[in-house]
Amino acid sequence: MRLSTTVNFFIYEDDGSYNAYREDLRHYAALGYKNLDAIFCSAAAPNSPLRTDRWEYWAQEMRREADSLGITFVQAHMPYYNFCHPVTGVIEDTEEIARRSIVCAQIMGAKWTVSHPATDFAASMQETSKRKNVEYFSRHLEYAEKYGVGICIENMADFPGQGYKRSYCAEAEQLCDLVDTLAEKYNNVGICWDFGHANLVYKDQVPCLKYIGNRLKVTHVHDNRGEYDEHRLPYLGNVNWEAIMPALKEIGYQGDFSFEVIRMGQHVPQYLRDSLWIHLRKVGEYLISMAE
Repeated sequence: MRLSTTVNFFIYEDDGSYNAYREDLRHYAALGYKNLDAIFCSAAAPNSPLRTDRWEYWAQEMRREADSLGITFVQAHMPYYNFCHPVTGVIEDTEEIARRSIVCAQIMGAKWTVSHPATDFAASMQETSKRKNVEYFSRHLEYAEKYGVGICIENMADFPGQGYKRSYCAEAEQLCDLVDTLAEKYNNVGICWDFGHANLVYKDQVPCLKYIGNRLKVTHVHDNRGEYDEHRLPYLGNVNWEAIMPALKEIGYQGDFSFEVIRMGQHVPQYLRDSLWIHLRKVGEYLISMAE
């Protein structure tokens, strides 16, 4: 199991500017990270390189820079939104950026990219949401298959603000049912298990991991206190890592252990941030040792 962490290429300043792509890669390499998760979640922003006619060239440049630093892109994350919304539905402008993110993932060497399922809160969640998700992901899986890229569907949670409404695929059984349905036609579909999301739903994630089994292809690793999706560093929440890590070994998980704690240093002074990321790497190495 390799340790990786997210690099969010698309966090912008208030004026919409952002051009530190290479600097980010060099910084992670200097801190000892060799594997990265390319986050395209905000790639639909107005000034994103994926909105230009040189978007493929940009991805090729990032691949060359990563190769020169000994960095491997192990997974990626597509833009996401609630495509089951009864008013806005599928947004073709965002869909084009999502398709470009799949191609960028292939250029940069990532085998898997991740996307969120959506929920039709206005209808029967189980039946209507499943039908719309099957239709949506079928299109992307067929497109991604041409580029040798797989799509992992991520477990959701009942996030604050939803009230009594349940998110589709917050439960492991629903997520597996969706993925199994898609797998009847597509070989490039799997599951991304987000431990922070799961901590908002389950007190014990071990039965979920055993139920998911070899459907699990990638992970999003972070922690919280079971109330909000805070994306904390492990051991700063109440996720039971001592139970989870042996469970990953038991199910034969072969993917990457990928941190998703991009906001971890948001309010930390610049002088202290590097020591925080180095500590995160040590935490990851310790956790992985529990699954060896």
